[in-house]
Amino acid sequence: MKYLLLVSILVCFGFSTHAQRYQTALGVKADYTTLDIPSAELSLKHFFSGPSAVEVNLGGSRRYIWLQTMYMRNQFLTSDLDWYWGAGADGGYWVKGSYGRTDIGTTQGFWAGIDGTIGLEYTFDVVPINLALDTGPSMRIYPEVKFGWMAGFAMRYAFR
Repeated sequence: MKYLLLVSILVCFGFSTHAQRYQTALGVKADYTTLDIPSAELSLKHFFSGPSAVEVNLGGSRRYIWLQTMYMRNQFLTSDLDWYWGAGADGGYWVKGSYGRTDIGTTQGFWAGIDGTIGLEYTFDVVPINLALDTGPSMRIYPEVKFGWMAGFAMRYAFR
């Protein structure tokens, strides 16, 4: 009975220590999507309970500004490598120059959509750097329904 209790405690402790390698990470992320032009953003990922995390990305490009919020679950792979999956929503504002053309009716507006993601995340032991590579589907639901694919690379400073 004592042996079973000891093994149970060690297993629970093992899962909790590998559930997250840092509390908060802040840095930059580059995204490419088939729905819009590529963008760069500030990226914040925060663990709030075990393997559960929230990632918030605020970014833009030449004619876009957008905000994305994702709920994620990290899972242990190796001593430094995790894989994760999640879903969330994004929204933004775009401006397109008409350059004096009268055939372009809409030159600005808002959009909203939902996103899914799956990725790999590596956190260095020696230096507090976190690297992440992810991909997943994206669907715009406003002002019109469009389907696309996103891919991103993040480099963040990990606060332990």
